[in-house]
Amino acid sequence: MTRSSLRPAAATGDLEAIQALLEAALAPKEIAVTVNQRRECLLLRLQCPTSVPTAIVLTLLARELIHWPSYAHSSILITVCQDSHELWEAVLDLTSRHELQRLAKGEHLRQTLSLPSPPRKEEFGIPVQPLSTKDWQVIAAGLGLSLLLLTSEQVTFLLSPLITLVHEMGHAVMAWLFGYPAVPAFDFRYGGGVTLHGDRAGGIILLIYTGLLALAYFYRHNRLTLICLGVFTLLYTLVAFSPVHEMLFVAMGHGFELIFAVIFLYRALSGWGCRYPIERPLYGMVGFFIVFFNMRFAWQLQFNPVFREMYLMGKGGIDHDFVRLARDFLHTDLATVVGLYGFFVVLTPAIAFLLYRYRQLMLYLFIRLFISEG
Repeated sequence: MTRSSLRPAAATGDLEAIQALLEAALAPKEIAVTVNQRRECLLLRLQCPTSVPTAIVLTLLARELIHWPSYAHSSILITVCQDSHELWEAVLDLTSRHELQRLAKGEHLRQTLSLPSPPRKEEFGIPVQPLSTKDWQVIAAGLGLSLLLLTSEQVTFLLSPLITLVHEMGHAVMAWLFGYPAVPAFDFRYGGGVTLHGDRAGGIILLIYTGLLALAYFYRHNRLTLICLGVFTLLYTLVAFSPVHEMLFVAMGHGFELIFAVIFLYRALSGWGCRYPIERPLYGMVGFFIVFFNMRFAWQLQFNPVFREMYLMGKGGIDHDFVRLARDFLHTDLATVVGLYGFFVVLTPAIAFLLYRYRQLMLYLFIRLFISEG
């Protein structure tokens, strides 16, 4: 059968078609392919007669994969061996067409060949993701659009409900996580938002522990996952039955805003989940808008006496989040809490960049924790 006739079958997860196509793709290097799968991960074991650089193998595979109409798996875990010895491992993210196209063009290969000195050591053979010219263009477009939005008070006012909704969702998620039924809502009386929550329900806590126990049983053959679940359960227990959970409930309103900014900026950089090119600069615009909006908020709270006094007055007899954090939990002044928050705001784009730069490592660890039985 021809490659064009095998590709629709490979797109549906037919392992025989996948093996035939990938063996043909790697034939120039005389690499034998063994294909397996575990849930949404495709497992490739490649047997090489001689050592082959990571970039060459990934480029050859990507040049075949970009021709498939779709993928039945979300990622590929590649293990390369020579004479029964493992040489390296790498992960291909099949949810990002943009990344596959870059690999197919040989960008990793050209970067490796153009280095004047030996390439940097790669942990587990997983490459570091550099920023391309296109990525810089997306960053510049998102940055410029966000600054343009902030220059208009009317547009900023129209977009502020998005930040309010994310803020209240942060409070609600933390409340549910620690057993308090909660509903985020807009405050049409005093403006902004409010999260209504009830008393702690033991049934919710029991449900969470049941879920953790079910995960432990499901991953009972994965020692690393069991260790991580055990550590998480211990930390959750210590936090849930101490005043720390109340502090997290108060803090994660603003915390969720920064988490969403990281998600938007990461999607702008990676193109993850984007169907059209225009989505990337738009995600960048929203991500940078949230960052600059909070940066301006922290600056005014720190250096504008009138703004600070209005914030200290509270809303409807309820103190604002930073006031409660400073007084009830951290036992410090408001300026210290706002300064710490400003530091995290500035750090937000850097976190998104690091997640993008080491995305292959993140995907590799995810597979090791939730797919591999090692």
